[in-house]
Formats: sequence, C-alpha cells, structure tokens
Amino acid sequence: MKELEQTLSDLTTYIVAYDDTSHNDGENLNFLLKKIITTLAYLETHRAHYKLEFEKVVYELTTDKGMPVNRAINFAENRVPELYMLRRIMDSGYKLADVIRTNISFIKHERNHAN
Repeated sequence: MKELEQTLSDLTTYIVAYDDTSHNDGENLNFLLKKIITTLAYLETHRAHYKLEFEKVVYELTTDKGMPVNRAINFAENRVPELYMLRRIMDSGYKLADVIRTNISFIKHERNHAN
C-alpha cells in the first residue's frame, strides 16, 4: 500500500507542476506528459490487482452465498474501495494527459505557422 500511496503522490506532484507550467513551455509539458503517462501505466498494475480482488468478492458472494449480482457488487465496492479510487484518479490523469497532448499539438502548430 505504501508503494501505491507514493505513486499517487508522484502523480499529484506532476499535476501540480502542470498547473505551474506555462502553456507555451513545450519542453516541460512534454516532460510532464511522459511522467504522467508512465505513472498511469504503473497504476494500471494496481488497478488490475484490485479488479481481481473485486471480482473474487463478487464471485464468492454470488456463488457461495447466493446473493444477487447487484447486491454483491455493492458489497464488493465496500470491501475493495481502492478500485473505485484508482478508477477516478486514473480517469482524471488520462484526461489531463489528453489536455497536455492537445496543448503540445497547438504549440507545434503555432511554431509551424510562424515560420
């Protein structure tokens, strides 16, 4: 869990750095994009782990206890809250990466038209 917390802290650091970066600083934007995408790729391993835990809980509750799937999903969300947290954080991280890519493309477009 410490490893996950550190990785999420790193992602937060990159997001704060993006907020402090000029939208014309293509070099720094490119660096931050690389760091964010690399961190998100690493977080995918954690998300996969928690997804398996979530699926195990749903399976056990539906198979062993005969619980309806919808109810089992609700229980699983409570037992494995990390999955929801990672989904939300990672979705936001991917959206930010898209924004940075768009910004970098705009900078390239402007530089090409300036010449």
